[in-house]
Amino acid sequence: MIIMKYLEYIIKMQSIAKIGLTFSTDPYAIENYKLVQELSKEMLEKYTNQTIEKENYFIRDVYPTPNISARCLVIKNNKILLVRESVTQTYSLPGGWVDYYHSVADTAIEEVKQESGFDIKVAKVLAIFNNNNYFEKPISVSETSIYFLAHIIGGKAQISHETDDVAFFDLNNLPKMSSKTTKEQFEIIMDIYNNNKETYFE
Repeated sequence: MIIMKYLEYIIKMQSIAKIGLTFSTDPYAIENYKLVQELSKEMLEKYTNQTIEKENYFIRDVYPTPNISARCLVIKNNKILLVRESVTQTYSLPGGWVDYYHSVADTAIEEVKQESGFDIKVAKVLAIFNNNNYFEKPISVSETSIYFLAHIIGGKAQISHETDDVAFFDLNNLPKMSSKTTKEQFEIIMDIYNNNKETYFE
């Protein structure tokens, strides 16, 4: 178990480095992500006793699999929790990509906490979508999104580096929504919630 955890730790560092180098624009951060990448690659090579030709474990030819995201429908006093994305200035259900070695449910809990400040308990899987069926523009990497119903158990509204507003909205008076959840997907989710239907999946 300890050996496996050590390998997971190294690969997680490689994952963090790849994500950071892909999305970061800060020169100091990029320099540090490169160092994390180099050190973790060296550790991985020593651990596996193999030479990794490319810069990062994740820049290799592997069987392609979809990206998976987790999002939450949180309703309190008949109002829905939404967060405003700093970049697009549109609102969305809190959530994000599932990281390596994280469960989908853990990701949902962590993302809601990070983006809104609230602690939640996951109650039910509402829907599992193949996002390629809903977005108008082609997606270069196939995406699967899993939507949970969740209840607040603690915390308080708090913005993050990704969000600049956290609020509850009346279902009949929603703000401008992000394209991360399409109108059709949102309607399916709300239909399941309002009518206590079984999980929708495709």
